[in-house]
Amino acid sequence: MLQSYSSIPSTLIRTILLWAFSNVGGTLWLLVDFSLDRLNDYPIALLAGLVGAMASLAIIPLVVPFFTIMSRCCSDWPRRTLALLGVVLFFLVANYLLLLLLPIDSLTSLLEMSLPYLGAALLAVLWLYGPAQRNVPAVS
Repeated sequence: MLQSYSSIPSTLIRTILLWAFSNVGGTLWLLVDFSLDRLNDYPIALLAGLVGAMASLAIIPLVVPFFTIMSRCCSDWPRRTLALLGVVLFFLVANYLLLLLLPIDSLTSLLEMSLPYLGAALLAVLWLYGPAQRNVPAVS
């Protein structure tokens, strides 16, 4: 039982890093995209990034139960695969809730604003859960 709780601090740290990297990366991506058309549109990207960061902050408490359930169901899967599955699953749920709760015209207009965050989150997962570097002894 104690062993199942030993990875919680590591999971939370990686989740907070993933949250920060995906929000900063997605906001920068939107900032560049909006500023290419008109330079005066940068506040829209910054406000979208702030709203996205606040909305996605609610997902952090769901990560520990997700990894606990998934590690029991799919114990032989790598953590990188579970993290990628979690990012995509939470992205789909968040976009569905945004479509229901906000006055958004279509899924296409929502994806224009949210796909940069998915891209940044996937890159962050690939970096955070990448293969560990091995210390190879130098050949003399």
